[in-house]
Amino acid sequence: MKAMISARPWFLACLLSLFAVACGPPWVVVAKAVPNPFVNQRSFAVEPVHFEGVRIGDKSEEEYQASKDAEQQSSWVEDKRAFAGEFGRELAEELPEVQFVSAPAASPFVVRPVVTFVEPGFYAYVAARASEVRMIVEIWGAGDQRLDVIEMRAVVPATMTNPSSGGRLRTAGEMLGAQIAEYLRTRVFPG
Repeated sequence: MKAMISARPWFLACLLSLFAVACGPPWVVVAKAVPNPFVNQRSFAVEPVHFEGVRIGDKSEEEYQASKDAEQQSSWVEDKRAFAGEFGRELAEELPEVQFVSAPAASPFVVRPVVTFVEPGFYAYVAARASEVRMIVEIWGAGDQRLDVIEMRAVVPATMTNPSSGGRLRTAGEMLGAQIAEYLRTRVFPG
């Protein structure tokens, strides 16, 4: 009985540390401007989502597209467009107190979303692989000064209710838009 009682605090400490890690922010800060230049800023320009240099699984985008037929190539282009649309829509909806304008615009800060990796995933009833999108978001100031750099990731399970990779990529766009909105909220309205 004594061994069980002394193990309980250790177990609770492990459980609480796992909970604390799981409840942390869904991004990794690579660089952060100090002092914070974003406090109470109400306008950010947002560039279109960049896909230059993106890896699709273990292939370059060019290699990935070369392995697809014309219909699949067209579908990939549409999936990227829809991903970008969902990203921008969710960013604006999740942070309505800030105005997001198309870059380049007369705004002191520019948000540059760059997709670096996409795992399209698949669903085939007996087997499935989740879709994953990794993104780096850079926030630039005047004079080409990179202020903040954040790495983000969205993983969307492949299920019977979400079998298409295009649908999962749209969901990933929503998730990443919400993540950058949450990050910006911590910088614009700290405390």
